Amino acid sequence: MWNLDYADHMISMSAEYKAALPEWERARDCLAGELAVKAKGEIYLPRLDSQTDAEYAAYVKRAAFFAAAARVLEDCLTAAFKRSPEFQLPTVSPLLDLLQRFIADCDLAGSGFVDYSRHVLEQVLSVARAGSLVLWDNELGRPWVSMWKAEQIVDWRYERVKGRLCLVRLVLRESGGPTVILWLHRGKCVREVWHGQRVRGRSYLMHGHAFVPLIPFVFHAPRGASGDVERSPLDAIISNNLDHYRLSADCRHGLHLAALPTAWVSGFDKASPLRVGSSEAWISEVPGATAGFLEFKGTGLSHIERALALVQGQMQEQGARLLGRNENGSTGEAGLAGCVRALSGSLSRVLGLACSWCSGEWSPALPQVGICLADVGASTIKGAELSAIVEAWKAGAISRESLLESLRRGDVLPDGRSVAQEKALLYRAK
Repeated sequence: MWNLDYADHMISMSAEYKAALPEWERARDCLAGELAVKAKGEIYLPRLDSQTDAEYAAYVKRAAFFAAAARVLEDCLTAAFKRSPEFQLPTVSPLLDLLQRFIADCDLAGSGFVDYSRHVLEQVLSVARAGSLVLWDNELGRPWVSMWKAEQIVDWRYERVKGRLCLVRLVLRESGGPTVILWLHRGKCVREVWHGQRVRGRSYLMHGHAFVPLIPFVFHAPRGASGDVERSPLDAIISNNLDHYRLSADCRHGLHLAALPTAWVSGFDKASPLRVGSSEAWISEVPGATAGFLEFKGTGLSHIERALALVQGQMQEQGARLLGRNENGSTGEAGLAGCVRALSGSLSRVLGLACSWCSGEWSPALPQVGICLADVGASTIKGAELSAIVEAWKAGAISRESLLESLRRGDVLPDGRSVAQEKALLYRAK
């Protein structure tokens, strides 16, 4: 019955996946905060020469971790969802009704599609990768979606099918659960469930009596949905964040030494304990005996402090560039505006798969569906600019549609109101 054309139907792991895992782990730790970073010990903070375990533990404890990358991530999410996304949905029922139910609760756990989109963008900004698997729930009679993190998408393969590049094999590993393999067999999607190294279930994906002709999975990435492993938009900030942590450790270590002068004596019995305190006096019967304190002035710490300020300034600049520009020409990092546009496209494909499940048709001729997140590249229209746009419309230089689109992009229209809705209100008022 089954034509196992692929020799690697056993659980496999992509070479790209293996190479990217350390970077993903570093990003996760940095974004998780101080406890996660310090728990990795020497991975992020090398031990100084001759430090004992106790001295190194104190060295780590004194270090301060400045959560810059996590703050930039939160700023990006706030900017991307400052306005409610706009949906493009079919107007016919019951397709519209099913899709509205999907948007209200897309994962069968009460999460709306807007919240789901925010969660996906968080993954894309953090590690530049996530995926959505859209399936059908027979009991409820509706589609649902599950999000897969980068670490759970362990292998994938694209091939040209009838002139189009298609996903033909996908390996998903649930955290602490089974491994799911999806692959195409003669134009039909097969789903295998593995426990350990043994297959526990194999079946075609079907909707009613019809076979599903594709793997209903969408990759999410900063520049598109090709499945390629990309560099995280936060990568440079994360690198500087960890560099700042190491500099902070050295600075705090130096301050600790500068604040605690070391006593020294000459002409005293080595076996006699010498205690420091206002009630203690050091007395020696040896002629010429003397005592004092070695005090570290700490002037060298100014170099570390300047380095700390420089790295912190770099992080601020990188964060502002990520929020304010589409592409960083010097490094090729994806800006927030580019990520949002790419995510609008990949999330629209998720809605398209949900629409296909609802209709039972997988043809490109289906009604167009989509989602458009906020345009983070647009700025709020100021008074003079707003007046100029309105005067241009009055003079016939631009159409009403262009006027309304400018108002939408400039955050003048109320949150959640589309250009079409505004036009409907205008016509209703006549």
